[in-house]
Amino acid sequence: MRILLLIVFGAAGTLARYGLQGLVQYRTGGAFPFGTLAVNLSGCFFLGFIAQYTLNHLLIPPEWRMAITIGFFGAFTTFSSFGWETIKMLEDGEWLRASLYVGTSVLAGLLLTLAGIRIANRF
Repeated sequence: MRILLLIVFGAAGTLARYGLQGLVQYRTGGAFPFGTLAVNLSGCFFLGFIAQYTLNHLLIPPEWRMAITIGFFGAFTTFSSFGWETIKMLEDGEWLRASLYVGTSVLAGLLLTLAGIRIANRF
């Protein structure tokens, strides 16, 4: 059952990433990877919130928590894309853009994860 849940939630996370990343990148245009940034930051917030909320309230069985956190969010967030896009910016000599991307991803990702946890703790 665990493997089936991981497959289903992993597929859902992949499709959600594809949709959100594509939509954001299409709307913002340009060479900056806003789509990947939006996926990673929203993933940090929602993983922090959902993981903490379900731990606090034990509303769902452990297999389902695993499916959501590992399956969905493991497929939804895109650290490998983040790494590749950063290296490409550095190879193109775009040090400022790469630094902005890395700094925003790390700092905002940590802050949004914390925000998700804190909000979940209030419920």
